[in-house]
Order: sequence, then structure tokens, then C-alpha cells
Amino acid sequence: MSLARERKVLDQSFSASNFRKIFDLENRKGNYLEGRFFPDIADKSKEIQSRSKKLRELRKIHAAVQSDDSENEVNSAYNELKELKEERDTLIDAELTKVSEKIREKSFSLNIQKGASIGGKPVYTTDNTAESFFALKQIQHNFRRLYKVKQANRHQIVCQVRELLGDSFPKYVIRTDISSFYESIPTDKLLKKLRDDSLLSVDSRRIVQKIIFEYCRLSGSSLGIPRGIGISAYLAELYMREIDETIIKPPAVIYYSRYVDDMLIVFCPEPNQNGFELAKTILTCFRKHGLKRNSSKTDIKKVPDSSIPQNTIEYLGYKITFSSGKEKHPVPAKLAMTDAKLDRYKRRIDLVFAAYQKKSRYNEKQARRLLEKRIRFLTSNTRLVNNKKHVVSGVFFSNPLLTELDDLQDLDAHLQAYVSALTVSRLQARLSNYSFEKGFQRKRYHKFSAQDLSAIVEAWKNV
Repeated sequence: MSLARERKVLDQSFSASNFRKIFDLENRKGNYLEGRFFPDIADKSKEIQSRSKKLRELRKIHAAVQSDDSENEVNSAYNELKELKEERDTLIDAELTKVSEKIREKSFSLNIQKGASIGGKPVYTTDNTAESFFALKQIQHNFRRLYKVKQANRHQIVCQVRELLGDSFPKYVIRTDISSFYESIPTDKLLKKLRDDSLLSVDSRRIVQKIIFEYCRLSGSSLGIPRGIGISAYLAELYMREIDETIIKPPAVIYYSRYVDDMLIVFCPEPNQNGFELAKTILTCFRKHGLKRNSSKTDIKKVPDSSIPQNTIEYLGYKITFSSGKEKHPVPAKLAMTDAKLDRYKRRIDLVFAAYQKKSRYNEKQARRLLEKRIRFLTSNTRLVNNKKHVVSGVFFSNPLLTELDDLQDLDAHLQAYVSALTVSRLQARLSNYSFEKGFQRKRYHKFSAQDLSAIVEAWKNV
């Protein structure tokens, strides 16, 4: 189906019926919006849960006694539950209609605020209102359907790069990214593209434009899109499409991957071509689109290279060591943590023990329990709570493609240096059992409540 045809078919409106689809989808994901935005609906949902439990109990009783009275009680409870669900549906539709009416007003706009900085870059947030949430979700849905915008699969990219760099075939490898990517996207060109494409509805474009203008006012710059706002990832992907097409156009390019603004290009120049000159030509495309590549993170390597024993690049959280091309047979690429990721783990360990020392001055028992939970979390894996997709996180699932365990052993040594300095022998003994290497190799799992997780990560927020 063409994009023009897709626009005609797709309902982009900020209607109550579209919001109901979003509401139900979020519910299936485990994101219960009634508790966040609609307290009356939340109360009705609790009542439904209570009545559902009662109905299950009555059915068990009826299965055991098989009497007319028990059957009547089951039927009565079922009808009451059905009525409650209908009342809840009516409440949901009424609330979403109110949200829809507010968003469709011409004066509607999303208020954005500058939040804490991560990696030296400010992150922006929107008001925690139903209007902001549903407006952004609908625009994101419109982008996905109209532009087929989809972020690349990080795991898949690393697997591809690992295989590609593991052979000894002559090639050039470029690793680069864009300086202040989100902050430097030319907004005039981006908005012009949205207008010229005429795919996104007028109402959607109006809200996007207001968000960008408000960001420019807050940032004091005429460039950029706000980090942290849901639609920014879609806008960035859309803007990069032309650059992606430019990079893969030369016949010499045999592989190209991009995750947000982290890029890796592999090419094989013709015998009469200068590989380094071709690399420079490929990299000029950023400047033509108003962006600047990060020269400190740009690396161009020639394979084979007799001047070095092996090649190393850092890409998507991994330090990839691969053949220099001199070997007779392919040598599998080795994957370790990047120095930055290793330092981040160590920094978290430092902060965890600093928090323990501070808290133990006035409540040692509570400080001890929290310390162990934090170390358990860092050295193991867990399934995120209230998430029906069963998303997992942890030392293995954040680094699943590691082939070298030296970094994990280094982390264990860093951890045990703190443990050995503890004066509480019982705590020392318990913490000695935790290990990054074992948590990785054995894929150790631990359960944490939502309350626990909130307290655990408090020690290293934004690190």
C-alpha cells in the first residue's frame, strides 16, 4: 500500500474511539492508566476485581455441592459482575471523550519542561495529564503507520557486526556518531518535510510544531528536538532517512547499520580507489544535512593492516576486537564491555556502598538490607514488574553477547574490595556470595517488588 493510500485509510484523529484502543493496549502491557489518570475508573476496577474473586469462590462451592441455591448465587454474581464491567466501560468512554474534546481545541498544546541531565544533555518531560499522554501516543501511532518508522534492533545489529568483522576479507570499517544529535537536528528542514509529505494530519502536525517551538524557546536554540519526549525518536528517525539512503548509495558500501546516531559502515573500494578518501567522502553527507559528526568518536580502520596485531572498535556498548586480516583462517570477533560501561558499573558499586555508610549511621539494619538488595540487583537478572511483555534486565540481559569475562571478574574484584572492608561479619559473609561473573554465566534471577526497585535505583539515578 502506498503512503498516500495509507494516509487515506488510517484514522489519525484524536477521537475517543482511538484513545480507547490506546487505553486497552496499555492495559494489556500492564500499564494501568485508570490509576494514573482516572480515579473513578480505578475504584470501579477494584470493585470488579473483588466481585471476580467472589464469583470464582462461588463457582468452586457450586462445583462441590451442585445445588439450585448455589447455582442461583453464581448466576446472580455473574450478572452483577457483567453490569459492573458495563458501567466501567461507560465511565472509560465518557472520560476519553472529555480528553478528546480538550485535545481537539485549537488552543491545546503540550507543556514541556526541562528535567535532569543525562550524559550532559538535558532531558525533557511533558505534563502528567491524560491529554498529554493520549495526544503523544496517537501521534506516535500515526508516525509508525504512515512512515513505517521503527528503531533498529540493537541485539541483531551487534550479531551482524560480530559475524562481519570475524572474517579476514579485505575491507574498511568506519565507526562514527553525530555530535549532540537531538539538539542539532535542523527544525526548519524537519517541519518542511512533514509539510511537503502531507501524510501527517493537520492536527498532528500542529501539536508537533508546538512541541518543537516550545523546546526551542526553553533551550534558547533554533535547532533540535527535545530528548525524552516520545515523538522525538520518531522525528529523529524520519530526519535520518535521507542520510541513510546517501550512505548506502555507493556500490562500495557492503554493510551499514545505525542505532539512533551510532553508525557503522563497512565498504570495499575498487582497486583504483583510495579507501580513506572514499571514507571521507561518505562522511561528508552529515554536513550537507546540517549535522556534524563527532570527530572524537570517528574511527576509520583498514583490514588487513600489518602495522597492528588486532583491531578494536567500540559499538553499541561492546568493545569488539577482531582480526587484523593477517591470519590464514577467520578469527571470531571477541566482545567485551566498553570502558564507559565498565566504569558505569563500578561507579554504581561505589555509590551503593557510599549510600550504605551514610544510612547506617542512623539505621544500620535498614541500611544493611537495602545494601544487599542493591548488590543482588546489580549482580543478577530480574523480570520487570507490572510488565506483561516479561521484559528482563540485568547483568546477562544487558550484555548477552559478551565473549570475554575479564570485565566481570574485574567487577567482582571491585565489589569484593568493598565487601572485605565491611566491619559487620554477617553482612560480609552474605555479600561474598554475590558475583557478576556467576550472575552472568548462570543467568541468576531474583524477584524485586516495585517498591524495592524504586529504592534500589535511587542510589545511582542517572548514572
